[in-house]
Amino acid sequence: MSASREKKTRQGSTYAQRRNNKAEEKSSRMHVVYGVVGVVIAILAVALLVWDSGFFQKRTTAVTIGGEDFTPATVQFYYNSAYSYYMSMAQMGYTTDFDASLDPKDQVKDEESGETWHDYFLDQAIESLTQVTMINHSAQEAGYTLSTVGQAYVDQAMEQAQQSARSSGYSNMESYLRAKYGSYMTAKIYEEIVTAQVTATYYETDHQNGLTYSDEELESYYQENKNSLDTFNFSVFTVQASIETTTTDEEGNTVDLTDEEKQAAFDTAKTEAQATAQEIQNKLAAGSDAADLAEEYSEKVYSASVHQSQMGSSFSKSDYAEWLYDAARQSGETTIVENDDSANYVYNYYVVQIESRQRDEAATADIRHILVSAGSNPTDEQFAQAEERAQSLLDSWKSGSADEESFAVMAVENTADTGSQSTGGLYTGVSPYSGYVEDFTNWCLDSSRQPGDTGLVKNTGSSTQGWHIMYFVGWNDPAWKVTAKNTLASAATQEWVSGLYDGVEAQRGSGINYVK
Repeated sequence: MSASREKKTRQGSTYAQRRNNKAEEKSSRMHVVYGVVGVVIAILAVALLVWDSGFFQKRTTAVTIGGEDFTPATVQFYYNSAYSYYMSMAQMGYTTDFDASLDPKDQVKDEESGETWHDYFLDQAIESLTQVTMINHSAQEAGYTLSTVGQAYVDQAMEQAQQSARSSGYSNMESYLRAKYGSYMTAKIYEEIVTAQVTATYYETDHQNGLTYSDEELESYYQENKNSLDTFNFSVFTVQASIETTTTDEEGNTVDLTDEEKQAAFDTAKTEAQATAQEIQNKLAAGSDAADLAEEYSEKVYSASVHQSQMGSSFSKSDYAEWLYDAARQSGETTIVENDDSANYVYNYYVVQIESRQRDEAATADIRHILVSAGSNPTDEQFAQAEERAQSLLDSWKSGSADEESFAVMAVENTADTGSQSTGGLYTGVSPYSGYVEDFTNWCLDSSRQPGDTGLVKNTGSSTQGWHIMYFVGWNDPAWKVTAKNTLASAATQEWVSGLYDGVEAQRGSGINYVK
């Protein structure tokens, strides 16, 4: 091979090698690019999955109150509470502009401002959370800790949530809570919310119970509010005029009466009712006993409450309250008070007789109780089963520390009376005017009662019947004084609480967008 040809061959070989090297480099770069793209796609896919799981959203700050941050789950809990309240109001037929069948975001509550019901519920949620938060901050500053009874109530709330989850068919409580309060809710957050609410409630109650008032202050309050605090003994008969606004024709069809026919029938009914009311008043004035007249006119009166004793506050909205409140009233006086509801073709005549008025100085009672339910309309067997369980609970308590605190905890865990569950079954200032069933009241006010007394009382007079396990705490002030103290202390406590959160501005964060 000639030298020149060999040189060309070497040059061609070198060029081919360079070209191959460049191709390999390009291929290598493409592999790197594809690898990087693949990693980015994988990262984005994972990020998308994490985002869809709510990992980031539930950790965002929805609102900051007094330096404390709250996530969307907590705000959602309070939002749902506001929403549920108005939804139940709408379902019960109360007049509101809220339509429970529509999304709150699609309903304008205030046309002028453009505020939607969603905006309103969110504002209500933040306001409620602000109150609870600032009360808790005050409790922390005061070194306040939740009592044993309060902690028992928190524990019971968690147990009830667990039971609700099981009865609703959820595999666990977490799933139930997410369904009820949104996808960001957890059992831990739920317990924190419940604990904060219970602590705020107990701290506020303890603050109110710690307020004291002098005899001079209570007497001054009484002098200004005699009508509400005095005890009135009186009888009242309600004679009602009302009509049916429809009739039945010869073929059995329902036919509406004409307006003229309705008015004629109503006028006749009023005349008859007025005559009956006048008869009763005349007989009362002549000395007839109200109880005898209630029996004599049982088929002509709408209702009769005879020889009753009530504090003035209990009938303050009655049509006859003003007449009874008049200081000029004399024992045995009678009157007829009329109430016109002609738009609905109803007219009431109240025949009232006052027997006496005084400031009752009898002591009231503080008690705790546990209602063991036998049902709303129980059989003898169900009553017997409830009594057996009540006795078993009482025996179990007696075998332990048998003190008031342990009884209160037992009440939280077992009572069917939801109205007193959070207080450990506590009722204070029980008097003849408290409105409890007769056997319950009689046990409480038995003059032989001593602190620590217990017993069982059968309940056949309320919507939930059964047996009460009773615990006598002690004697208290007369009803008028208890009422005066409670009224003054309640007003002072509300002012105190308002001072804790008034002017506190909640700062909304990005997480507020995840509350819906």
